[in-house]
Amino acid sequence: MKNILKILIIFACFYYPIGQTLAQGRFDRPNFFRDGQRLMDQEIQRLQQQSETSNIEHPSQLLTIDTGELRWQKLLFRDGNFSVWIPQGIQSNETVNISLGENNLSFEVLASHPQNYRFVAAYSDILNRDQIINPEELLIQVRDGIVQETNFTLMTDESFTWQQYRGRNLTMKDEDELISFRVYLIDNRVYVLAGGQKNQTANVPEIIVSFFDSFRLL
Repeated sequence: MKNILKILIIFACFYYPIGQTLAQGRFDRPNFFRDGQRLMDQEIQRLQQQSETSNIEHPSQLLTIDTGELRWQKLLFRDGNFSVWIPQGIQSNETVNISLGENNLSFEVLASHPQNYRFVAAYSDILNRDQIINPEELLIQVRDGIVQETNFTLMTDESFTWQQYRGRNLTMKDEDELISFRVYLIDNRVYVLAGGQKNQTANVPEIIVSFFDSFRLL
C-alpha cells in the first residue's frame, strides 16, 4: 500500500483512465460539506485505534465518506508531503512535464474520474534555490505551462495566500466546461489541484471547492 496513489494527471485530467481504487471502509455523512473535516478526524482516530490490534497499515487508506452523490477517500502523498480528500472514480497516474520558459518542471499527477467530474492532484519535483527566487514569476510560468500543456483557454487568474504560502486561483475553459485550478508554491515544490464538471460553465461547484479545501500538508 506504500505507493497507493502516486499521483495525478495535471491539467490533463483528461488522459484515459487506467485504474480504479476501491475502498474497504465506509460511513454515511450527509452533512459532509458542513463539518466534514471534524468528522474525518474523528473517523481517522477510530480507525487508528482499530489498527493497533490489526494489520491495517494506515487508517486513512481504509476511510471513505459517502455523501450520496460521491464517495470520498483521503489520499496520502508521502513523497509530496500532503494529503487531499478526492471522490473515488476511475483513476490514472502520470508524470507530466510542463515548460517554464527555457526549462521544464516535472509533476507526479493523479486524476480521478467519478461520474461527470474530473479531479486532479499533482506535485512537482523539488525546485532549486534559483527557481524560487521570484515566487510570483514562477507561479506565472507554471500557469502558462498549464495553458500550453492542456491547450485550455485561460479565463481568470487571481493570486491568493494559503497559510503563509503564495498561490494562484485559475479558471480555464475547455470545449464544454470550466475547469478550476489552485496552484500553490510551498517551500521548494509546486502543488496543483484541479476540478471540473461536464457542462459547467459558470460558478465553481461546491464539490470542487470542498476538494480544494481538503488539501493539507503532512
